Amino acid sequence: MSEAGQNEHTIIGGRYRMVPGVRLEEFDRPHVEAFGAEDLREKDRPLIALVARRGRPVRDDWLRVVRRIDQPGLLRTVEGGVIDPGDGKGRRFAVILERPLGGRVIDWLKTDGQNRDDLELSRLLLRPLIAALKALHDARMAHRTISLDNLYFADLARTRIALGDCLCGPPGEGQPIAFESVERAAALPAGRGEGGPREDFFALGALFASALARQVPGLESADAAADLMRRRLERGSYVALTDRARFGTDVGGLLRGLLSDNAEERWGYEEVRAWLDGRRSIGAMHSTRPQAARSFVFKGVEHTNAMSLATALAQQWRESLRVVIDEKLDGWVARAIGDERRGNMITQAIAAGRVDAGPGGDATLARVLAALDPDGPLRLRHVAVMKDGLGPLIAVAFLDDDRDTRQAMAEMLMEGLPMIGLSLVDPNDQTKRRLAQSEMADFMRLRGFVAEPMMGFGLERVLYDLNPTLPCLSPLVAEAYPQTVPDLLMALDHRARGAGRGTAPVDRHIAAFIATRLSISYAGALRGVVVGGDGEASERLAQLNLLSLAQETEPQTRVPMLARWLVQRLGPVVQSYNGKTTREWMEKELERVAPLGSLSALRAIVDNPERREADSRGMANARAAHAQLSFGIRRLNETRAARRLEAQNFGRQVAAMLGYMILLGVLAALTLGDV
Repeated sequence: MSEAGQNEHTIIGGRYRMVPGVRLEEFDRPHVEAFGAEDLREKDRPLIALVARRGRPVRDDWLRVVRRIDQPGLLRTVEGGVIDPGDGKGRRFAVILERPLGGRVIDWLKTDGQNRDDLELSRLLLRPLIAALKALHDARMAHRTISLDNLYFADLARTRIALGDCLCGPPGEGQPIAFESVERAAALPAGRGEGGPREDFFALGALFASALARQVPGLESADAAADLMRRRLERGSYVALTDRARFGTDVGGLLRGLLSDNAEERWGYEEVRAWLDGRRSIGAMHSTRPQAARSFVFKGVEHTNAMSLATALAQQWRESLRVVIDEKLDGWVARAIGDERRGNMITQAIAAGRVDAGPGGDATLARVLAALDPDGPLRLRHVAVMKDGLGPLIAVAFLDDDRDTRQAMAEMLMEGLPMIGLSLVDPNDQTKRRLAQSEMADFMRLRGFVAEPMMGFGLERVLYDLNPTLPCLSPLVAEAYPQTVPDLLMALDHRARGAGRGTAPVDRHIAAFIATRLSISYAGALRGVVVGGDGEASERLAQLNLLSLAQETEPQTRVPMLARWLVQRLGPVVQSYNGKTTREWMEKELERVAPLGSLSALRAIVDNPERREADSRGMANARAAHAQLSFGIRRLNETRAARRLEAQNFGRQVAAMLGYMILLGVLAALTLGDV
């Protein structure tokens, strides 16, 4: 690629340029690569470009919100967009941020920060961060990437601490397990969900506790993470995350408020600000999940709350269903936990489902666990995902070509798992009830998408519905990163240059992407477009019709190469017409119109109802004329045969007469001779 071309493809917003040759690996994070960047108007402005790695969905729908926020506790995001870094991996999302000049806070904590006392650290860390979080939360956005490796000194003197990027990856995925609320920590990293202010303030508490301890718990190994999770479930997050730290009573009160496992009791902006201002209240002591009156023993371990047990059962999937039935889990929930509604729902799930191994048994256990722990993640086999994390996890499953996870996600929606917890909402809480009803309607819509096998629906449709800014992931266009229908058409136009006649320009991703962007919600609306009938001609005509419909959203978008691609594939459609003259006219018209790049013009040629009717009428008339001619020819042949027979009979008669006359003559001669 030429320097000019490279520059052109690395400019964001017409003003900021990523510098591909300047790698800043010290600012890399999981799934994010850091490069140098420059402001084309202010050359001396210190900037950094963060490029999301391929294979992860991003939160670019929040870019406008983040750009508007100018708070000392948040690195300023000046621009964002899609670029081609020129590394051969295709186009990707990138953000331009003001460059943190003082480095990472975690490195400072291990060196110069060792001597800072707890209160000094609290003022340095918390005051700017809670102000930044409040600005985000006022805009209805959660940061969800709060961790020590994403915390920087914005200035060279190291007086101003700021959080880094929160757009280049799924929400919560970049946070250590200790920084996630206990419910979301039990989910797969990409399925932790958007969350809200309560999740951000929990992460802030975990960040502060880790800063005091100069280490993040649970990062040493998978076993350490599992042990931390077990202790959090049984003893509470506050105890599990602070039992090795030493700090004063005031700081303990702050952490107890922030690390509460009861989201309703967890501290937010007002409480932390009051604490910083010297009004030192203490967080609630009851920060663990509700405890059962007696424990449920599973594999020798006593579980005293529903989430602890649900997590353990999910980890031993193949053995758990029989334990649930034999040990009468429904009775334990009804009596030891004291929740009869949940106990009854477990009883119904067992009674209505299969209780043996296999997919049927999996669905039964998944419904049991959803009822046992309605606040936790949805669980099915190896997958655990929060309801608001379905979109990112489905995206990751497609990007990683993880078919097992995709299958599990589809089964979750078909089985209605998201709706089980919603049905357990307190019927006397009208606000929660209305919210639950709205969410249930959304999940029923998604289930309808999955149940519809027609192209344009299925899990691909759920993917684009839940990720409204995700680019189309079709292998035909993925490298071009098309996020809109016109972008998709232009990408297909570019792809057409190397496409053969055997390659279809529409696959399930492209159909679902277009249907989502065009808000086509019901299969019936697409039925005449995507499935015109059986056979090759109908399939190819359907592809033209769908792309033509997409082009109508922005008719000025011209795609001559895509039109040529489609024309090459329209032979069976042309041959489906009966009239030779019509077919010859179509072929000439398609060749004439293709360079114009108008798909509706192509469609008008081969999918004109009047022309189709005239062709059918002409065929019917031809058949009638043929039948009439056939009848006439048959009659003529019949007449000829009759005449031939008549002639033959007449000839026989004449011959007989002549023979008779000859015989008479011979007899007469003999008679006269005798005389």
